Amino acid sequence: MFGLGKKKNADDPNQLNQPIPAGWRIADLGLLGSGGMSRVYRVRDDELEREVALKLLRPELIKEDEALDRFIEEAKITAQLDHPNIPPVYALATDKKRSTCFTMKVLEGQSLQELLMDPKNKSPEGRFKALEVLVRVCDAVAFAHERGIFHCDLKPHNVMVAEHGQIYVVDWGLARRKAKLPAVNDDSEGAIGTPAYMAPEQARGENWAIDPRTDVYLLGGILYRILTGRPPFVASTAEATLELAAKGDIVPPDTLVPKATPLPRRLVHIALKALARRPDDRYPDVAAFRADLEDFIRGTARLPERTFQAGEVIIREGEQGDCAYIILDGHCQANRVVAGKTEMLRLMGPGEMFGEAAVLTNSPRLATVTAMMETTVAVVDRIYLEEEMQRTSLMALAIRTVATSFLDLNGQTAALLQEQTFAKAVDLCMRELALRGEVGPGPSRAVPWSPLLAKLAAKTRLEPAALSERVARQAGFQIDTAKDLLTLTEPRER
Repeated sequence: MFGLGKKKNADDPNQLNQPIPAGWRIADLGLLGSGGMSRVYRVRDDELEREVALKLLRPELIKEDEALDRFIEEAKITAQLDHPNIPPVYALATDKKRSTCFTMKVLEGQSLQELLMDPKNKSPEGRFKALEVLVRVCDAVAFAHERGIFHCDLKPHNVMVAEHGQIYVVDWGLARRKAKLPAVNDDSEGAIGTPAYMAPEQARGENWAIDPRTDVYLLGGILYRILTGRPPFVASTAEATLELAAKGDIVPPDTLVPKATPLPRRLVHIALKALARRPDDRYPDVAAFRADLEDFIRGTARLPERTFQAGEVIIREGEQGDCAYIILDGHCQANRVVAGKTEMLRLMGPGEMFGEAAVLTNSPRLATVTAMMETTVAVVDRIYLEEEMQRTSLMALAIRTVATSFLDLNGQTAALLQEQTFAKAVDLCMRELALRGEVGPGPSRAVPWSPLLAKLAAKTRLEPAALSERVARQAGFQIDTAKDLLTLTEPRER
């Protein structure tokens, strides 16, 4: 059966009007997509009673041996890659007199390119979804490399995201077998691939140089597209784009996005390393690229480490901080000055973080943390923390709100304790005047101020200037700096 008995228009590409292999019983259900070499139709396989995708070489190319060979090679390569992220091939037919085609799994969903174009995916959450898709793409490509096959045309258009979350790497039409790459002196094929994403060696037609790092470059190009909204190379014509790709000069991703929404520094580094002009400067294989990408997604990237000796201060109360710390080995003690006295807040051990509140809220350090023994810490700088908070805008809001609320409460508590200490200082002044004050003219008493101030500072650990200012504001108190006296004038009776 063919086409459900409908009359075919030979000039309508949306209808399956090419001959099909003898014995195949399929019904045309419409065009799924088309490219430069082939068309793909949804058809019903009446033998197995299921829908499949039928990919056919364009009729004008059937007599071209090179196109025919490449099409058949695509079917064979795809069929040999039995992987969850590569669509399976069901059957292949090669009959020059009728048709050259193969059937494969129908993919329902959208391409990664379509998803990236969707305004709903422009947020940090959308970026992370795209990164998770890219990790699955890496799995498929790494699997192909293990079998000596390089895709050579990786781009968002060739990544399908199915309706239920399945990820597929498609269009293996330009894939190369490692065993069949041309020799240096026998390479006449020229540049093959998509210029906007090509690795420099591809763009220069150096097909003998293709290896796993070529696909790493293309994966870096997909990451670049996720970050910037455009491919690595953009020009007005295909020829000009190919020239840019051959040079391999990458526009820094940071310059292509608004300053108000900076890109995660680690992702930019990963993309630029994958897109290095020289293959030796790229990731050595897809697994290494994938590992760094997944580290970013999970927030487990390796952080710089520092070691402090026993008694060494790691952070100091009141100082501005631009990084937080995670204890990897050893123990620390956190102290703070409360109402003029040093109090221990807590002891900390491996796995605990400190110093993050000051970084997130751009406020002074709340405590002094000292190493109790030789202690190794991971250093988490401000940029890293900001990137972690970009994972979801809701989480970022929650973290900032908690940190700010904590600082507000901390400030209120400190102010209350300080006022209580000032009140204690006033009490001490009253006691000193009552016990040792000399009766002055009228209803007043006076004591030498400097010795009393020194005593107050020693007991309260408050600054002398702050004590003087607070005592001078107390009703009935007067400080005469010329005579160095504190005088209390009792209220007169009316």
